[in-house]
Amino acid sequence: MGAAEWRVENEFASVTVSVDRAGNDPRLCIVDNLTGRRAYFDALLLESLAWAPDTALKQLLDPSLHRWSAEPGA
Repeated sequence: MGAAEWRVENEFASVTVSVDRAGNDPRLCIVDNLTGRRAYFDALLLESLAWAPDTALKQLLDPSLHRWSAEPGA
């Protein structure tokens, strides 16, 4: 884990967060420390998360939604 990376974890999840500056604009990179799966979030997506109501985000907490799928990213 480098100086520009932060590990965020609790009893349910562990991720490493960093800023990716390789593209046109900086974006947040979040890596699932268990699987190595990574996702990138640009400023528009992050702002949308800030404005989203809790009810819209709570369905993402269900691991059967995507995490236990036979197809990665499905």
